[in-house]
Amino acid sequence: MRSRWSPKVLQAELSKDNWLLLSFAVAKELGMTLTRLWAEVTPEELLGWSAYFGYLNDQQEKAMKRARR
Repeated sequence: MRSRWSPKVLQAELSKDNWLLLSFAVAKELGMTLTRLWAEVTPEELLGWSAYFGYLNDQQEKAMKRARR
């Protein structure tokens, strides 16, 4: 029996779930599985990571704009 969860379906679901997407990014950054991340990291810490990633993105965008000048 085939699973109804193909990579395309999972990718579409992931694009709708920002919390899961953030969790994957933080787990990758820390070298953890999602199970371990959710057991060891609080929601507040995940929000901190979200702010950190946003900050890094803003800094990268500013650097790119400066480089175009």
